[in-house]
Amino acid sequence: MNNLTNQIIRADENFPHFCYYLRGRSGYSVVISSINRLVRGNHMQKTALLASDMDGTVIPLTTGAERNAEIAQFGQLMAENPQVALAYVTGRHLELGVAGVHQHDLPLPDIFVCDVGTTIYFRDDQGLWQRDDEYRAELQKSWHDHTGADIAVILAGLPNLEPQETAKQKEFKQSYYLHRHHDTEATLAAIHARLAHQQIIANVIYSVDSHQDLGLIDVLPRIAAKDYALHYLYRKLTLAKEMVVYAGDSGNDLLAFVSGFNAIIVSNTAESVKDEVRQQARDKKIEEHIFFASKRFVQGVMEGCEHFNLFTGG
Repeated sequence: MNNLTNQIIRADENFPHFCYYLRGRSGYSVVISSINRLVRGNHMQKTALLASDMDGTVIPLTTGAERNAEIAQFGQLMAENPQVALAYVTGRHLELGVAGVHQHDLPLPDIFVCDVGTTIYFRDDQGLWQRDDEYRAELQKSWHDHTGADIAVILAGLPNLEPQETAKQKEFKQSYYLHRHHDTEATLAAIHARLAHQQIIANVIYSVDSHQDLGLIDVLPRIAAKDYALHYLYRKLTLAKEMVVYAGDSGNDLLAFVSGFNAIIVSNTAESVKDEVRQQARDKKIEEHIFFASKRFVQGVMEGCEHFNLFTGG
């Protein structure tokens, strides 16, 4: 990593498990071990999985004492139920994900699914984050060795597309901003046409950054999405399907919502997304796996977990 010393200078003891940091000229950064193998720590003994989006779900869009109390309640709930693995499934990269955990006093997860489902990290027995190389290999094979950099070349010059910051571009993710006043459908159609011309099969995911009122576009391998990552964790952790719950709040959670696992749609989710979930759930005949929470943010997550009996074993 850039601008970092070679010394672990502190451990954050506010969480049930230590999360180590390095201090560099630009501040703190989470440590990622260079060990390639996945160390199978106590997360491998979990009997259930709560996978949740971060921003707008466990991280509220508003702040204050009430929101802080809700997060504290969520942290206590997770501490009281160590049999439930916690995964944050986010568009953030790993360092930004860990920063969000620290900033909002969220319970530290066992697993991070970052970059809109294109990278998975497990926390090992030393509290370090290990990238799951088996998952990476699956994505690499599915995209026939193409990378996000290849996508950037193919889509270069398309009007209205503004590449996101370098830190947000990943091996299997090329991301763009799209201002809301532009024609979203026409832009998405142009992206698909460029990719099809190069015979590249990809997921093109559109969502909205409600803080900045910006459209967000992620171009990923066809299998690289939150729903595929959820299926991967389900297999890897060898869980019963009914003991997997996903929670989210936006359009980029849609594939996970209708993946067939139990899904919580928190109440602050846009009505258009809720309508699409209802339609797809009817089409797939999975309505019993969908729960529309009456509460916002992490309160809605806890409400949904109670509905699905996640903490009582079904």
